[in-house]
Amino acid sequence: MHRRELLKTMPVLLGGVVASSTLFTVLVSCREEVKSEQSLLSFFNDEERAVLSHLVGLILPASDTVGAMDVNVPIFINRVLEHVLNRTEQMQFIKGQDYFIGKFKSIFKKEVSQGNQSEFLEILTAYFDVSEDKQQQIFKIMEQSENDVENEELYYIYKYLTFIRHYTLYGYYTSEIVGKEILNYDPFPGAYEPCVPVTAVGNSSSI
Repeated sequence: MHRRELLKTMPVLLGGVVASSTLFTVLVSCREEVKSEQSLLSFFNDEERAVLSHLVGLILPASDTVGAMDVNVPIFINRVLEHVLNRTEQMQFIKGQDYFIGKFKSIFKKEVSQGNQSEFLEILTAYFDVSEDKQQQIFKIMEQSENDVENEELYYIYKYLTFIRHYTLYGYYTSEIVGKEILNYDPFPGAYEPCVPVTAVGNSSSI
């Protein structure tokens, strides 16, 4: 499937996501701050910013449509971490981040700041391009509590990577550019018509 067509239908996969009022505030603050503080990623150090940028860019790269980096998704993720997650969730993210960085260093024998896109793609593919049986095993592991986990590295890395993937998609599809230029944008929608096929309206609606 062509990437633009995939992006038009992918919001269906996000249908189970419910945004809290705090998260909506984060969305607004990102749009406001990006004008004057585009490089502000205060939750991360320089090494961690480099990793985040590589992963976000790989999950939704630019092509014939804008990519996640073009709509400042890293800033959105930073705001979620700072203002939406509680301390326990933040610590889970940090542990996963540390394990992932350590894994990268052990595989490629270099600092992550020296890593290139192909190396990050290789390690990201190793975690996500797995069989259906393996996926089910991973889901079961991630459902466990921290105290019951036997393989901490695997547990926290998947917590970390799935968080970044989830909020990369979320931040991308709630961005103004994607809402207006890729999704079906109508600021003055007409009457509600249920069960209308996507082919009849063009693509998913942003509002």
